[in-house]
Amino acid sequence: MAFLTALSGLNASQTSISVTSNNIANVGTIGFHGARAEFGDVYSNSLFSDARTQIGSGTRLNRVAQDFGQGSLATTSNSLDLALSGSGFFQLMTTGEGQERAYTRAGAFMLDAQGYVVNAAGAKLASFPTALNGTPLSINETQPLQIPTTRGEARATGTVTMPTRVPTGVAGQGGQAAVPSAVAFDRADASSFAFSTPVSVLDDQGRSMNAEAFYVMTKAPDAVDATTRYDLHLEIDGIAAVPTGAAEIAFDGDAVQIAGTTPVAFTVAGRSINLDLSGSELKGGDFNVLSMRQDGDVPRGLTSVQIADDGVVWANYGGGDLVALGQVAVANFSNTQGLQSLGNASYAESRDSGPAVLGAPGEDGFGDLRSGVLEQANVDLTGQLVNLITAQRNYQASAKALETESQLSQTIMNMRG
Repeated sequence: MAFLTALSGLNASQTSISVTSNNIANVGTIGFHGARAEFGDVYSNSLFSDARTQIGSGTRLNRVAQDFGQGSLATTSNSLDLALSGSGFFQLMTTGEGQERAYTRAGAFMLDAQGYVVNAAGAKLASFPTALNGTPLSINETQPLQIPTTRGEARATGTVTMPTRVPTGVAGQGGQAAVPSAVAFDRADASSFAFSTPVSVLDDQGRSMNAEAFYVMTKAPDAVDATTRYDLHLEIDGIAAVPTGAAEIAFDGDAVQIAGTTPVAFTVAGRSINLDLSGSELKGGDFNVLSMRQDGDVPRGLTSVQIADDGVVWANYGGGDLVALGQVAVANFSNTQGLQSLGNASYAESRDSGPAVLGAPGEDGFGDLRSGVLEQANVDLTGQLVNLITAQRNYQASAKALETESQLSQTIMNMRG
C-alpha cells in the first residue's frame, strides 16, 4: 500500500511540475491565464474502519484551476490591438460562417484579405451590428466584424462642370493660326485650335480616362460685332465625342456669357457626357479653367480606424465622415472555472461554465475596452520558479519514500528463519 501512496506523490509532483512549466513557457503569450494544480488526499473507508487509526492512501489531482485575474496592460501603436480592463472575454467565430464560438482575452487582431478582423489563428472577432451612426441594432446576435478596405461604388462621369476664363484681345486667339481657322480641327495640329485643357472623366469602373477639351475660336470681336465665340471639341481616349446640339461658348461685347450657359451634351462610345461651362468669363490674363467638378465616383480607400470605449468601430474612407461598422461584443460566464481550454489562449463554454452572457464594453458586469493596448499573461515568473523548486523537492521526497518502502520489502525478503 505504501508503494501506491509514494507513487501518487510522485505523480502529483510530476503534474505540478508540468503545470508550472506550462505557465513559465507561456509567460510571453498574450492573454494567457496561468493555472495551478489542486490536489486532494485519499482515504479508503469501510463500515468497520476505526477513525482513530485511519491512514491516508496518498493524493490525487482534483482539478487544474485557471487564474482569470487581470494581466498587465501594454500600450501598442495598433488600434486593432484590444484589451479588456475588468471581467469578460472577446467572442471569436472559429469557422467560415461563424457557427462555433470561442472566447479569449488575447486581443491581438488584424485584418485578413477579406477585411475581417481576425487573430493569428484566423478566428474572427464577433460584433453587434450597428447603424452607420453607431446606434446598436441588436445586443443578442453577433456577426463577424468586417472592415472593408474600400467603401462606395464606382460611377461613370455624367456631367463635368468646368467654368473657364477666356482671355480678351489678341490673347483670345491662343495658338490658333487664323480666325476662323483655315484648316479643319485636328488635335495633332496645335494651330487648328486656340486652347486645350485636360478634363476629369471616369469610366463605369471608376478609372480615370484620358479626356481633353479643345476651344476653336470662330469669331473674334471687331468694330461691327463685338461677340467672341468658340466651338468646343471633346476627345476621350483618342475618340472624338459627337455633340448632340450646339457645342459653343460665346460672350457679347460686355463680356457677358451668351452661349454655353447650359450643359453641352456629347456622346462617345455609347455613353453621354455633358460639359457644363456656365459661369465662364471673358477677362484679361491667361486662359484658365476656374474650377472642375465631375459627378463620377470611385470607391474610397480606408483612411483610418478608431475603436471607441463603448466598442463601436468607426472607419474613415477617403477623408469623409466616420461610419460605424459594428460594436465589439463582450461575453461573460457565471462560472469561468468551468470553461474548456482550447489553446491559443481561448476557451469554449461548457455545461459547467453556463451559457455566455453578451453585452457591450463598460456595461455592468463587463470590463472597459481599451484600443491600442494588449493584456499580457498574468503569470508571476518569480512565483512560478518558487513553485517549480517546491514541486522538485516534493518529487524527491516521494521518490525517497518509494525507495524506503522498496528497501523494507527487500529486508523482509532476505529474512531467514
